Amino acid sequence: MNFEEALDEERNKGSIYLIPSSLGEGSEDFFPPSTKKKIFAIDYFIVENERSARRFLRSIGYKRNFDEVKMIKAETDDSFSPDEELLRLLKGGLNAGVISEAGAPGVADPGAAVVRWAHANGVRVVPLIGPSSILMALMASGMNGQQFAFHGYLPVQSHERKKKIRQLEEESSQKNQTQIFMETPYRNEALMKDLLETLKPATRLCIACNISLPDEFIFTQAVASWKKNIPDLKKKPVIFVMLAR
Repeated sequence: MNFEEALDEERNKGSIYLIPSSLGEGSEDFFPPSTKKKIFAIDYFIVENERSARRFLRSIGYKRNFDEVKMIKAETDDSFSPDEELLRLLKGGLNAGVISEAGAPGVADPGAAVVRWAHANGVRVVPLIGPSSILMALMASGMNGQQFAFHGYLPVQSHERKKKIRQLEEESSQKNQTQIFMETPYRNEALMKDLLETLKPATRLCIACNISLPDEFIFTQAVASWKKNIPDLKKKPVIFVMLAR
């Protein structure tokens, strides 16, 4: 069987849809009708958290009775080993959906292990359109979108975090590379403090807070300017974007 024949056979089976979930109340409008239509036809979900997944599905208009919907958990990207039923159902034409807590599965959220399993078993993977805070922050930052890197969470300890910040700033300067990273909401203020104490005054820093929500705040300026007016980032989802000059 050649590659084209394999693709045709794959299309006759079920698919695994990667479903970006909303980033908070008020961002459900980011899902176009074509995406919602695909989601509404699914009744088998692989989720990070069942309660959050149900709340998200209802927020976009999913009407099915959850007593008739199956949800299994995939909480980490270490591995995914479902029972044989899922593969049998997919090969029989069933479609399944992957939903992580907030954002796009497999991008700073669990989902990659499910995708690896799907590819290994010849199951088609379909990414759907929806909000991705990482890409949205980069788009709105005004920084280099041709050369960038996402680093996830920086070290928890301040001295290690500052060391990492200096390393990222140096790489950014040498490669003209935009650096993107994040923090848990309750540690935003500590990270912001270390950024302002460590980065050079001319380095540009974008704070992208509550992306896609009604109180969204996205602004880019030099570190020297941020020091004059530090925003309140406590308990808010934030993406940090940095580019050194």
